[in-house]
Amino acid sequence: MEEEIKVTTKKKTSKTVKILLIITGILGLALVAVAIYFYSIADTSKDDEIKQTTCGCYYIDPSVVSECGDPKRGFIFETVTVPSTQTCKAACSTSKLSVNILNSTTEQDLYQICQLPSILDSRCTEMVIKDSTGKIVTGKVSANDVLSVEAKFNQEYIDYQFTINNETKLPDTISTDKLSITKSIADLSGITTLNIVATGKTSTGEQINSPLCRRLIEVAQDGVKNVSGIQIQTRTVDTKLKIAKIKINASNITDEAKVTLKFSFSNNFPTLSMKEGFTANKTKGEIEIVEQDLYNSLNFTEVKSFSQLDNHKGELTITATVLENGKSLGSVSKAITFPETSSHVENPEADTTEESNFTIAKTASEQCVERVAPNNSVTFTLTSTNRGTISQGITSVKDKLPLGFTYVANSSKINNVVVTDSNYVTVSTIGSTQEIVWTKTEPWIVNSNQALTITFNAIAGGNALTGKNTNEVILTPQQIPADPSSLRATATLLVQQDCDNPEEEIPEVPVNPDEDIPQTGIFDSVISKVILGILTITFGWYIYSKPSGRVLAEKLIETPAFKGAEMTTWKIFKPKKYFEEKIINKISKVNQKKR
Repeated sequence: MEEEIKVTTKKKTSKTVKILLIITGILGLALVAVAIYFYSIADTSKDDEIKQTTCGCYYIDPSVVSECGDPKRGFIFETVTVPSTQTCKAACSTSKLSVNILNSTTEQDLYQICQLPSILDSRCTEMVIKDSTGKIVTGKVSANDVLSVEAKFNQEYIDYQFTINNETKLPDTISTDKLSITKSIADLSGITTLNIVATGKTSTGEQINSPLCRRLIEVAQDGVKNVSGIQIQTRTVDTKLKIAKIKINASNITDEAKVTLKFSFSNNFPTLSMKEGFTANKTKGEIEIVEQDLYNSLNFTEVKSFSQLDNHKGELTITATVLENGKSLGSVSKAITFPETSSHVENPEADTTEESNFTIAKTASEQCVERVAPNNSVTFTLTSTNRGTISQGITSVKDKLPLGFTYVANSSKINNVVVTDSNYVTVSTIGSTQEIVWTKTEPWIVNSNQALTITFNAIAGGNALTGKNTNEVILTPQQIPADPSSLRATATLLVQQDCDNPEEEIPEVPVNPDEDIPQTGIFDSVISKVILGILTITFGWYIYSKPSGRVLAEKLIETPAFKGAEMTTWKIFKPKKYFEEKIINKISKVNQKKR
């Protein structure tokens, strides 16, 4: 019997060991290269760790704004700075407020406290706005007020300025220590909101952008702008035209019990002063009177009523003046045609139809907003103007917010009157956008050359698109529109990471769905890194421990690619051997050609 010879697989020739060492070196270099790649694509955008954190709190007046969310609505701020390892919370308390120095009638306990979890820029430390009597403005002033604004800074800066409704104004005074600036603001007629920002620059040109020095103030306009429309319904009874109902749109009513009405007429009819018999709703901004009260003489101080119009024929203009505590809030007029014969229809206005001629415009309180508080809020104003010659109705107003913006609940005002969403507003979410619709049971009646004004607040979210965002509004009139294109309007709003340092606008590139989107960062995920490491270790173990692995290694060193790599390493580390091998290769090639 022949003796069986066993060949161990553990024995390695010096050449095989050398091959394994070379492969191990190559794999080691590959791991180093991958580590360098990971390091080079690491997120370098993170800021250095903040050692101190500044936060704050502020007070809002519930008679001006009902909820937190926009620090510009605050009137007094308090701040605190703590180490970043601690929880930061400022200690505001309504007991600290001195209501006698505030220009508001709100009771002390009713003021609300709002928190600012983080204040990134607190170099402008305080801004106080006072009225002409020296009281602190809590968010609402009258058009006749003269305001004084004072802003304070933590140290001396340059290029101090105020921005008032997007217009840059220089300070009236700068303190001798250059730590505070002041500005007087007068002539508020025609302004509904006042957006005030105080800022300065460092010696290196960096602009201060502190939420503590931003305010949004409402301006209540006096006079005719508070009474925006009148609707008169008629009916025919026994050949006589009767006034069936009168509805007046009147804003800024503060006390319904002190409201009185005055009706004057063309054609020398006596004036009627109405002391009772009507319903005034300050929440809706409406005054309504029904027929039985219009014809009840006990409701009028003159002991007369609308029955004095029973025998009138032809056109008559009725003017209604709204008074509160004896002071006029404004007047509005309406022309009614009384028929000559009883065969006339009940509502004479039905004989004369006119296409609606509305135009709508949209404006934004901010030119630029950011995605995070406190600079992510904007107030939109929708103005629907009746350009026709007679009164016309509006059934609804629809606003489509830009992508990533959300409507602030119960922030709507109609003709400067705060309204509740449940009565007027419907918000629908369509994809990542919101659609807001304002409507009511009966249309809004807008007189000729008068307007229906709606304001509301919206907040930009984290998915708002950088750059210009378009916001569209659509008006639906009661009558057929003369020019449908005038019922749409847009407003453009800029969204930036930092509005004071806007990014360059990136042109839009058309997307071809047939083309593959290039991928970057193939080793970004942790799973990819783990799999690569396991494959590398497995490959090395296989070559080192398996006979077939050694065969694979021997084949690998015979490949031109490996030999070329080996020659390259010799050129760097063993130039003598590289030179000898290169000469041998040349001689071999010459001999092969001779054969």
